[in-house]
Amino acid sequence: MPVVFLFGVKAKGNSWEVTVRVNEAGQKIKEVPLILLGMGRVGSALLQQILFTREALQREAGIRFTIVGLADSTGALLGRGGLTDFLLTEAQQAKAAGRSIAGLEGALSLREIDSHLQPGSLLIDATASAKTVSLLKEALAARCGIVLANKLPLAGPWAEAKSLFAHPLLRYEATVGAGLPIISTLRTLIATGDRITSIAGVLSGTLAYLCAQLMRGTPYSVALAQARALGYTEPDLREDLSGRDVVRKALILARTTGWPLDEGDITVEPLYPTELATLSVDGFLSAASTLDENYAHRVRGARSRGRVLRYVARVAPTGGGAVEVEEVEKESALGALQGLENSVSFHTERYASYPLVVSGPGAGPQVTAAGVLGDTIELAKRIERKEELG
Repeated sequence: MPVVFLFGVKAKGNSWEVTVRVNEAGQKIKEVPLILLGMGRVGSALLQQILFTREALQREAGIRFTIVGLADSTGALLGRGGLTDFLLTEAQQAKAAGRSIAGLEGALSLREIDSHLQPGSLLIDATASAKTVSLLKEALAARCGIVLANKLPLAGPWAEAKSLFAHPLLRYEATVGAGLPIISTLRTLIATGDRITSIAGVLSGTLAYLCAQLMRGTPYSVALAQARALGYTEPDLREDLSGRDVVRKALILARTTGWPLDEGDITVEPLYPTELATLSVDGFLSAASTLDENYAHRVRGARSRGRVLRYVARVAPTGGGAVEVEEVEKESALGALQGLENSVSFHTERYASYPLVVSGPGAGPQVTAAGVLGDTIELAKRIERKEELG
């Protein structure tokens, strides 16, 4: 007979008391309610990983995630006792078929999510929308934890974003480098008293792939078509080629370090000229061949100097930063990258002669979802210890 677990949070004086139940084997189980915003590739992969690892997490850590909310941009499925696996599967199948959550039976308005925010809950933002900021701040005010895959709330104007960086119940590892431990490494350096002097990195798997193909002699237009066919790009390739997503990641790294940079403090080199910005996607792809010789010339120049091209972001405490195509040494951490790999080099007082480098696969829904899930587990454990709720 299945064991039913119950969860409750109630006020006790000026603090909050988390109710923990015990199963038939005498094991203490803490139910952690989750609300997941976003059912795109990352959100869907995350939902699968949560369900797949649920029993192991309960057995090994005494924590069980209960999904009490699931939302896309059209509507939400909500249930205080948790959504059934059947309903979660139905939602996944609907999204895979191109349908929306608003079309499912029992779907509610997004405004109803507010009523399900309670201390001890975790809100996961796997969208790519700046419109979630107000809900995130409401959740933090309600003593919920927040986990972000969404970069936009952290990369907006510093005046609006700084309160998020200052909050102890917010995690955002997957916003830079997908599942790579980049943010956690940076936080450890800072927490142990090291001083960051500069950060450099290849922060886009798509543009890493493009540069690698260029260095192999593939024409620019052909490399773009290959990246698109492999699913490495946004539907409009210029979203990747503009460099704006790399700028957002650079801002997140800088702000985590304590450098309050804004977008205007970082110069950016797009990988296409402004005259191609107004074309349709098909028109842009047709016109891309006009850039083949320009990039072939840059490749020849880099090779003649024993270097390779990489799309690099650099930030420092003074002078802001830059995001641009660079020639780097082939044997360097950035020059040795292959395929979709990302790499970040932290130059610090301790790592002055040789930087501390974090490298690995930096793109893809599965590794990004794994980064989000890791943050979610870590934050659930922290809230369980009531370090922030007491």
